[in-house]
Amino acid sequence: MYKEGVYFSDITRHQEDSDYKVRAISRLLFPILSFQKIPVSSYADVGCGSGGVIKAMKAQLDGLGFQTKKIEGFDISPHVDRLEQEGIVFKMADFATEGEVMDLVTLTDVFEHVTDPVNFISSVSKKARIIAFHIPLDDCLSVNFRNLQRAKIKNPGHLIFLNTNSALNMITQSGLKILDYDYSLETLSAPSNNETTLQKIAAPFKMLICKISPWLLAKIFGFSLVVIAENESFSVSE
Repeated sequence: MYKEGVYFSDITRHQEDSDYKVRAISRLLFPILSFQKIPVSSYADVGCGSGGVIKAMKAQLDGLGFQTKKIEGFDISPHVDRLEQEGIVFKMADFATEGEVMDLVTLTDVFEHVTDPVNFISSVSKKARIIAFHIPLDDCLSVNFRNLQRAKIKNPGHLIFLNTNSALNMITQSGLKILDYDYSLETLSAPSNNETTLQKIAAPFKMLICKISPWLLAKIFGFSLVVIAENESFSVSE
């Protein structure tokens, strides 16, 4: 589905939510980079999809004065050959085997699409100092009660169904050190969460529940999690 270009037959797929996801990631990521004085001279978005995330993240890096000389988007789908953006190189390639070591890597709604996520994260992390994750949490009452797993396996192609603890455990099992995490609060206003009439009706209730407990919102309706993690062996391997 990916290698044959079926998934991204529309190369703008999911692009409308990119800015919201990057805002959620940035809220956690940049204070860590600033506090630890971590330079970001190189950045890769793995599973870059439409390119929306990497473009928005480049704008954030530029705006905050990071001297990021190398920015690359990786995807195994052939649609990436049609993506263009000044200052970004898009590659149809497997980052784990063909990418170079990067200061920062983003995995935005990616590893739930692979069959062996722990090994996948581990392979990617060997070439990254800091990894920022955006992870959909589909193990929730709304999905389970309506038995939506079968539909989600077909579209959008989610092969695993995560909750907060299982997502954090999976990242730790991959060998990374978690530096911070939080729910993707910004994406409550994203277009994909406000498309249908039912979503629009539910939106005020979601906002209210989120103010009480984002975890509760994730358990009832599903949500997304942002995790910032570090490869502690990065400096040693370098």
